[in-house]
Amino acid sequence: MGKVIFDFDGTLAHRPGMWSQCMVDVLDDLSPGHGLVADDVRPHLRDGFPWHRPDQAHLHLSTPDLWWDDLTPLLRRTYQSVGVDSAVLDEAVATVRQHYCDPARYQLFPDTIEALVQLGGAGWELVVLSNHVPELPVILEGVGLAGLINEVFSSATIGFEKPHPEAYRIAAGRTSPTECFMIGDNPEADVFGAERAGLRAILVRNLHPEVNKRADKLLGAAQIVMSSS
Repeated sequence: MGKVIFDFDGTLAHRPGMWSQCMVDVLDDLSPGHGLVADDVRPHLRDGFPWHRPDQAHLHLSTPDLWWDDLTPLLRRTYQSVGVDSAVLDEAVATVRQHYCDPARYQLFPDTIEALVQLGGAGWELVVLSNHVPELPVILEGVGLAGLINEVFSSATIGFEKPHPEAYRIAAGRTSPTECFMIGDNPEADVFGAERAGLRAILVRNLHPEVNKRADKLLGAAQIVMSSS
């Protein structure tokens, strides 16, 4: 057997509203009645995260605190752009980290556990590779996946974002890329980038006309993997 590498958000689990809703949730606690919704915040977050420039390595952001410090200007600009009261601005920016890393705010997809159990039981090594925060391993443990996953690689800690080829190389480790599957919901980051790096790839929970292998659900992707062995 080989290795199956999974994306996290949108593949194994999801955080409703992602970053935009997280920033609104923070305001719900600090400034009730603020009147903002995620759609107000979202346009201001379309650039500025490390994964918006995946061609650029960020090995210098070598600790969780450095990574979050680098993100702070974007969070601050976003809150300022939507008119957040200066009286709560600093606390709101500082609280985003706590909210986004809270496992209770993530929901597993209904077929996640069964798909992982089937693949692990069939002898596949299971790995997570996600463009995510440094605390991704803590989130996985909190949602109950730690015992099913062999290794976790967050782009925040390895210094490379998918679809940078080095991200897949790190996740593959000593396993030949041809013996690895990448499974995820993003056509570029989880399929085309992985294929360029020599991995086989499966798109889940999404559609794209140029994708060779896809499945509506994770269990379907697991069946594709197991039928290949």
